[in-house]
Amino acid sequence: MTKPQSPRSRPAGSPRAASEGRDGRSFFSRPKGEAREAPSRERNERVREERPSRDSGRPAPRASFDAPRGEGRSERGSFGGDRREGQGRPAPRPSYDAPRGDNRGGPRGDSRGGERGSYGSERGSERREGQGGRPDSRPSYGNGPRGDSRGGERGSYGSDRREGEGQGRPSFDGPRGEDRGERGQYAGSRGGDSSHGHRDQAPQKPQFNRPRQSYAAIRIDQVQRVLGEILQWTYPADAALSHWLRHHPNLGARDRSEVAEAVYDVLRHLRRYRQFGESGVGPASRRLAILGLNATLGAEALEEGMDAAEAEWLKRVSQIDLATLPRAVRGSIPDWLDERLALMDSPETLVEALNRQASLDLRVNPLKAERDAMLTELQQSAGRYEPVAMPFSPWGIRMEGRPAINRWPQFENGSIEVQDEGSQLLALLVAPRRGEMIIDFCAGAGGKTLLLGALMRSTGRLYAFDVSAARLARAKPRFARSGLSNVVPVVIDSENDARVKRLAGKAQRVLVDAPCSGIGTLRRNPDLKWRQHPEALAELGQLQERILNSAARCVAPGGRLVYATCSLLAEENEVQAERFLASHPDFERLDAAEILGARCETLKLEGPYVQLRPDVHGTDGFFAAVFERKKKGAAAETAEAAVAADADAGVDADVDVKADVEAEMPAEAIADEAEAKPVAEPVAQTEAEPASVGEPADDAKPA
Repeated sequence: MTKPQSPRSRPAGSPRAASEGRDGRSFFSRPKGEAREAPSRERNERVREERPSRDSGRPAPRASFDAPRGEGRSERGSFGGDRREGQGRPAPRPSYDAPRGDNRGGPRGDSRGGERGSYGSERGSERREGQGGRPDSRPSYGNGPRGDSRGGERGSYGSDRREGEGQGRPSFDGPRGEDRGERGQYAGSRGGDSSHGHRDQAPQKPQFNRPRQSYAAIRIDQVQRVLGEILQWTYPADAALSHWLRHHPNLGARDRSEVAEAVYDVLRHLRRYRQFGESGVGPASRRLAILGLNATLGAEALEEGMDAAEAEWLKRVSQIDLATLPRAVRGSIPDWLDERLALMDSPETLVEALNRQASLDLRVNPLKAERDAMLTELQQSAGRYEPVAMPFSPWGIRMEGRPAINRWPQFENGSIEVQDEGSQLLALLVAPRRGEMIIDFCAGAGGKTLLLGALMRSTGRLYAFDVSAARLARAKPRFARSGLSNVVPVVIDSENDARVKRLAGKAQRVLVDAPCSGIGTLRRNPDLKWRQHPEALAELGQLQERILNSAARCVAPGGRLVYATCSLLAEENEVQAERFLASHPDFERLDAAEILGARCETLKLEGPYVQLRPDVHGTDGFFAAVFERKKKGAAAETAEAAVAADADAGVDADVDVKADVEAEMPAEAIADEAEAKPVAEPVAQTEAEPASVGEPADDAKPA
């Protein structure tokens, strides 16, 4: 029950006067006894007849319930009582079925509360009574003029918005689909002929249900975006692609693979694709993306993502005979590289092999597994990638496809690593032995270092030098997985670092995998041919010469120096080897092809150098030259050692001791060596982990 109004707020002469006494006083101003006797029995009986109540305990409705709707405010109070009772609506009121604008209470402000209450009650009754809860009919609901009353207008307009029609409904009980309209037509009715007057010129609502892009259109857009970043040549292609994939974590394994394969196909054939794209329309990067996906997925997979002009252009360029193109365009290599490769044997097959995708080469860790046992295991667990033994490397396994080996247990426990077969063969040229001091002068990510340490059976001392702290940091997890305890990673400032000079004449083996143009790795890094230029080759030649001269100082008499590159160019390979021999008469050249052929009977090479080619040997392009320092007399060796001792201020004595012991020496000794003389960079020591990795088996065969 709502609180009754006070006499001051009630208009004079209102029907509520009937509820007051003859003396004009209200019920609340009378004594309590009089207030109980004031309501008449006739009025109560009439109210009970009109609306029977299920709850006899509730007080009877007030006498103003049956008054005309617009004359009093007590209707809202009785309406609240009806809702609390849970009973259905009372019988139709005298004024409810009348035309809508006839007895709504006159002016807008006279009976607004009653009007809204009755409208809301009907809506609530409809919800409570389900399908049959609507009033029988409302003939005047949508027929009256819009401006007759505020409540009716709001109710009908809200219904119009919900139903999507600009016109009123003639009957509340009509079938829903006949005159209620469809939901999506509301925007159309607002913009067209409508009864809303000033709303005719309103803009249409935005359409949120836009059609989804096809699979082909999405893939073309993704490849186009990646190419837009890579072709700026700010970063290497693999780094730029990894950066883009990290920022799109929602892509699945298949999406990532398809994007990567299309991007690398474009980089391999960039020159030819750009020439084809000159005849097309639209952004150049989009045409490149279409050509790359056409080569990897096929034209049928791209039909839904191209318009008619693009489809016609793709069909036209696909019919071009590649044999009619120049070799540099057909092989997509720059002119300066085409001139150098033309001097080699079979340049056509070489260029074609460099543009093919490389296989996945794995290497078994000799400390933890045998190649034949691991091959059998992989054939059972990953047979779909067709693992086979490599033809030359005794530790290599070759697989097709791109499996996620970083999740394999064999990779996690350090039993296998990723390494090209040509890089594995370099370890055979170094030929490390147990207990020796060996230096990997340009260790990089540590692939060759791991194999050398395993062939040393984790004895002796293996220094991993590099000028990049980031590369050595990436190698440390590999060292930990491998189980090696003899690796000492050292970040040096340059080839003339003080820590390099301390090892002068002390190392039995030194490997220099010098920084180069990387032309031999175009199968894996096709962007290198577009990032390199002849001026950079001249700078690389000078750097290679300085590194080779510095590394030569570390070689002990009778020791071996191996110079290697992953290049096919003579100016980085044979020319450097000949220049080194001319400037170092204390070194002599060994036949590298003979050394390697003795370990790999199936490998046929012509000496005195080793030159591996992808079209002949199925490896990346590698070059290697082997030099040996000539032995001198005992007196000359003693004099040279004395001079070195004076220059190094006694540090060489400690180094000599360390060179003669095995890797069982405590790791703290390495830190003492780094602190013996102030240097620019600290020496990083890899801790041995026998508890987590385990020691090699006693019956393991030495390599």
